[in-house]
Amino acid sequence: MRTVFIEHDKFSSLNLPITRILGIQLIVFGLTIGDVVQAQLSPFPEVDGQTGSSRDLPEILPSDLADPVVNPRQTSADRMARLFNRDLRDLEEAQSGIIEQLERLPSATRETQRVTAFGFHSGDLKKRPKWIQIDMEEAVSPDAIALFPVTGEFEDERVFGYGFPRSFRVDISNEEEFRNYETMVASRSEDPGAVQRSPFFREVGGFTGRYIRISATGLWRAPGNEREVFALSEVMVMKSGRNLAVGKTVKALDEFDSRPDQWARRFVCDGITTLGIPRGLEESPNFGFRARSRKPAKSSWVQVDLGESLKVDEIQIILADSMAAIPDPTVRFPYPMQVQVSESPDMKAAETIGRFNPSQISRIGENPLILTSRDAYGRYVRVTVQGSEKASEIKFDLSELIVFSGTENVALGKPVSALHEEKSDEWAAEFLVDGFSSRSNLISNEEWLSNISKRSSLVRRWLDLESRRLDLVDRTVTRGVTAVASGVAGIFGFVLIALSRGRVKRRKDLEDLRQRIASDLHDDIGSNLSSIALLAELGKTETDEPDLVIEELTEIKSTADKTIESMRDIVWLIRPGEETWQQMLTRFRETASKLLRAHEYTLKVRGESTDMRLPLEFKRDLFLIYKEVLNNIVRHAEAENVAILIDCRRNRLEMSIADDGKGFNNLDQEFREGNGLRNLRMRAQAITANLKVRSALKEGTRVSLSVPMP
Repeated sequence: MRTVFIEHDKFSSLNLPITRILGIQLIVFGLTIGDVVQAQLSPFPEVDGQTGSSRDLPEILPSDLADPVVNPRQTSADRMARLFNRDLRDLEEAQSGIIEQLERLPSATRETQRVTAFGFHSGDLKKRPKWIQIDMEEAVSPDAIALFPVTGEFEDERVFGYGFPRSFRVDISNEEEFRNYETMVASRSEDPGAVQRSPFFREVGGFTGRYIRISATGLWRAPGNEREVFALSEVMVMKSGRNLAVGKTVKALDEFDSRPDQWARRFVCDGITTLGIPRGLEESPNFGFRARSRKPAKSSWVQVDLGESLKVDEIQIILADSMAAIPDPTVRFPYPMQVQVSESPDMKAAETIGRFNPSQISRIGENPLILTSRDAYGRYVRVTVQGSEKASEIKFDLSELIVFSGTENVALGKPVSALHEEKSDEWAAEFLVDGFSSRSNLISNEEWLSNISKRSSLVRRWLDLESRRLDLVDRTVTRGVTAVASGVAGIFGFVLIALSRGRVKRRKDLEDLRQRIASDLHDDIGSNLSSIALLAELGKTETDEPDLVIEELTEIKSTADKTIESMRDIVWLIRPGEETWQQMLTRFRETASKLLRAHEYTLKVRGESTDMRLPLEFKRDLFLIYKEVLNNIVRHAEAENVAILIDCRRNRLEMSIADDGKGFNNLDQEFREGNGLRNLRMRAQAITANLKVRSALKEGTRVSLSVPMP
C-alpha cells in the first residue's frame, strides 16, 4: 500500500518567528510506506541494546533534488522589508537567477521508493577500511564514477546518506587482490556532520583495469551511536553513456546478512535507483509502442531488426508511462516477459537473454528493465509477453527498447515489427526506438548525473539564500516596527490585528481545503475500497461456482482501477508545479481520452495556452465539474458523439460540452434535479461561474460554463 504526503521542509537551523507569517517554504512531493509494512530487523544500529523500531526504511528521493517552489512574497512583512533594505532585493534577485538555472536542468520529479533491495550494507567485522569490489569481467577505461547514497524515512524522520562514508577512495586494478592499483577518486568531507544527499559523481579518465574497489576510509556513524556503517544504494561505472557495472559480480570485506531482501552485494549493481530513468528536457512527441490483440490470444510480441548480426551486450526495456501522478508497474505491465535474440526474424534457434515476471517488474519503479549478456549475437531482438493459459485479450505498452552493442545503442531508429500493433498519433512501432520515453528525451548517464549534481548544488544554494533572506526580513521588520512603534502605536496595533485576521483566514481556508480533500478521499476512495472488500468476502463463499468467482474478481479489478484513477486525480489536484492553465488543458485532454474511449468525440481549444497559474480551489472545482459532466455522459446519456469546446480569451473561460444522447426534459415543471446536477451547480457557484444545462428528450444535452479567469 502506498500513501502520499506533502512535506514542508523545515529550516531547523533557524529561529525565526516571522517565517510562519511569510509562508515561503520548500515544498517536496514524496512517497512513503505506511505502517502496514513491517520488517523483521531494522537496518539501523541498535540503541542501548534494544532494536530501535520494527519498521522498514523506505528509500526515497532526497528533497534537494526537487524544485524549490516559492509562494508569492506579497505579505506586509515582505513589502516593508523590501522597501527599506536593498540587500533583501539583491538576495531575491539571486534566488530568481537560481530558479532560472534550475528550469534549464531536467528535474527528478518522479520518485521511486523501495522497501527491499536497498543496496550494500557492511557487517560487524572490526577490520578497516571497509570495501566493496566490482569485477568488470574485462579491462575497462571508465569515463565517470557515481556512488548513490541511501536516503530514507525512519521513525518519521528523514535520514540522508545512511552509511555513506565520510572519506573514501575509488581504485582500479587488473589484480583481484589489489596488490597494484591506481586511485581514480579520493574524497574526504571536512565537515564531520555533513551528509551525502545526492549521488556522488566524478568524471575520471586515463585509468584502465578489470576490478574497481570502493574503500571507505572514514565510516558513517549514526547520531548518538558508536556503531560505524558503510552502505551504498548503487554504484555506476560509466563509459560513453552506458553503465558497465550493471549485473556484474560484487565482493566485499564483510556484509550485513540478516536481511537479504534489503541488503545484499548484488543490489549495488542492479541498475535500480530512486532517480529512475535519465531524462532530458525535450518533451516527448509520443508515448511509445502499444499492443492490443483485440481477439483472444495466449501471447504477443514486438521485435527490432538491427540490420546486421551484432554482439548484444545489454538490453533495456522502458515501460510506457501513463502520465499519472502515481506510477504502478504492476498495473501497466501485468504479464510475464521474455527477451530473445536470433539471426532469424521468426526466432528460429533463438537465444533467450532473460525473463521477467510481474513481481520483478513491480519492484523497478521508474527504472528500466535491464538484461546483460556476455556472448549473445543476433540481428533480431524480440520481446514476448505471455498471457494466461486460457486465451484472452492481451494489452501492453512499452516506451523504449535500447540494445547496447559495446557502448552504442544499435536499436535506435531501426525497423520494428509486432504481432498486435495499435497505431495512432501517440502510439506506433517506430516510437519504440526513437530515443524518447513517454515523457521526454533520454540522455546519457553522464549528462544526467552531471545535471543532478548541478541541480543539487543550486537548490542548496537557494536554501542558503532563503535562510539569509528570512533572517534579513525578520531583522528589518523588527527594527522598522521598533522605530515606528514609538510614535504610531495605534497604527502598529491595527497592523497586528490585520495580520492576525489574515492569518486566521488563511488557517480557515486551509482547513476548508483539507475538509474538501478528505471528503473526496472518503467518497471516491473509501466507497470503492469498501466495494472491493465486500466482493472479496463474497468470493470466499463461492469457491464452488467458478463463474461467479471470475465475475466478482473482474468487478474487483474494475473497482480497483477506478480507485487508482480517483487517487491519481486527487494527487494531481494538490501536486505542486501543476497549477498552470496549460497543464489544466493537458489534463482535460487526458481525461477525455480515458472516459470517452467508446465515443466519437472532438475537443477544440481556442485562445492561448498560457503558463498562468490557477488557484488550487479554482483548479479543483473546474476539473471536477468537467470530469463529472463526462462521467454523466458515459453512464447515462447513451450518446455516440460528444463535442467539447474550450475558449479562454480576454481573461474569461467559456466551456461547452454537448452530446447526442437520449437527453432529459429539464424544462418540464415537474423535473427535479438529482444530486449530480446539484453538485455541478454548487461547484460552479464556488468559483463564481455561470452554469447552464440545456436538454430535451432524444435531442441530447449541452452543458455550458462561463467563468472569469482568476
